[in-house]
Amino acid sequence: MIRVFRTGAHAHRTPLSYSALAPLFSDEITHTQRPDQADIYVFAHSLDIENAPLELVEDWRQRQRPIVLLSEEPFWDTIWGRQPLARRRTIDSRYGLLPVYQLNHCTSSIFRFTKIPYYLLTNHRFANAYTARLKRNCELSEQDWQNAFASRPTRLSFMFERRPEPFHSISWPEAGLAGLCNWRTKVAEHCRAGPIKCFGRSWNGASPDRRQLYDWHLDKLALLDNHQQTLMAFENTHHPEYITEKIFDAFACGALPAYWAAPEHRLHEFGLPEGSWLNLHGLTPTEAATRLDGLAWDSPSWVRDFCAAYTAAQHRLAALLCNPSHWLHERQRLKTTLLAELIEILDGN
Repeated sequence: MIRVFRTGAHAHRTPLSYSALAPLFSDEITHTQRPDQADIYVFAHSLDIENAPLELVEDWRQRQRPIVLLSEEPFWDTIWGRQPLARRRTIDSRYGLLPVYQLNHCTSSIFRFTKIPYYLLTNHRFANAYTARLKRNCELSEQDWQNAFASRPTRLSFMFERRPEPFHSISWPEAGLAGLCNWRTKVAEHCRAGPIKCFGRSWNGASPDRRQLYDWHLDKLALLDNHQQTLMAFENTHHPEYITEKIFDAFACGALPAYWAAPEHRLHEFGLPEGSWLNLHGLTPTEAATRLDGLAWDSPSWVRDFCAAYTAAQHRLAALLCNPSHWLHERQRLKTTLLAELIEILDGN
């Protein structure tokens, strides 16, 4: 049994924290209330280590137990952590420098999924929502989709934070790691062909904070379902292994997803027909906006070809996400890999 002490403002955002994943580790990991009871200290964000409590730092000085930054979020690793490729590093806390083992998308195999991307495992609502909507979508024919897209009230929608600051354009090309927040914000600001609908307080100031909702994902799907022809589904950060709910939500809601995926990105492994989603990788914000504005929704031949590819994509995603064995296998893989990483750190300490 590995005794783990978790602390910090982001402690609820690790693979060890979610109620959907906790049962995986119940026989191998126990969580302690004090650092001096732990074999290992686990943080989710570099900021939490910078603000580590004095009792933890004092205990580390006495017992030298490993400090682990177990980060599921490349956005945090790049904008705040600034050293996303380092397996071992030091972080300057309020009480002095601390040596840290960093387990993230770049330094660990924890997030290297086989079928289901990691983030979808963190709450059962994703599997439930996709199963219901994809099965519904698979009942539609190519002609049904043509009729559906013709009746959409909005041409383009997006739901992400407005982050125009240049410092978001950060990258480590050797790892396929790049910040997209500045880029996607500029794309949204450059689009002109409407109707365009933006969601989120950072754009209109009137929307509630989705993080305070009981089920923000259900609220998102309800807002977007059958609403727009194209949905911007860009991640906040590009990494080959990092795929959140965004592109799956677009397909589930019956929208053409606009995404950003380099050739090495693992979305290409899903076998989605090329014409079923829009890849804007390599384009400037102005070029990407022009591409979105120029989609030929008024061309019967283009719409026909798109809907054929889109119908096939719905069936492909249903085969992947509506199969419970895929979710069970992926959770088992996550358990095995994460435990192996922690044991390796403990054995080497």
